[in-house]
Amino acid sequence: MSNSRLIPDAELLRRMQGNNQQALLLLMKRYDKKILRYIYGKTRSTEASEEFVQDIFLSLWNNRAGIVIADSFEPYLFKAAKFKVIDHYSANTRAIVNARELIDEEETMVTVSPEDAVIESELNDWLMSEIEKMPGNMRDAFSLSRVDQLSVKEIANRLSLSEQTVKNNISIAIKRLYFRFQRIENPLLLLIAIMTLIS
Repeated sequence: MSNSRLIPDAELLRRMQGNNQQALLLLMKRYDKKILRYIYGKTRSTEASEEFVQDIFLSLWNNRAGIVIADSFEPYLFKAAKFKVIDHYSANTRAIVNARELIDEEETMVTVSPEDAVIESELNDWLMSEIEKMPGNMRDAFSLSRVDQLSVKEIANRLSLSEQTVKNNISIAIKRLYFRFQRIENPLLLLIAIMTLIS
């Protein structure tokens, strides 16, 4: 079993496509804890996280014939995990827009319709309002990270804080905003807000 760590992901995929279930088990052993930690960090639900991880690997097995990876399974698995997180939150809304389509549109959209511009404006107003309510260091760290797109190191230097303190403040700020999502009446806005924070 110790040599299993040396087997490249591409080789495990080749074996899976040859109906080798042991290859799937090796892949799960390699990534399931990483994926579980990621999903739990977004949902704070042990039950949901474990269920989603099982669903991801089951889907991987069922769709193995059509899967193509360049080198590692990690990007594929984390993208699947991100979809699961979005589904987890969107299931509790009246949204009529599929979350996966929203992500595709966000990544490929060239022009912005008037409706999209209004939604983006509403989301920005909501985020700015909630950010302003945060304590000083938390507000500054989150704003510099998500609005100004600065790195943790750059934020730490600007605020004269340790990098770990900056990370903690950003993490707490994101959790704080998640708890306030239920205040948003517009379900489409809710989905976009979720994607903004987990990207």
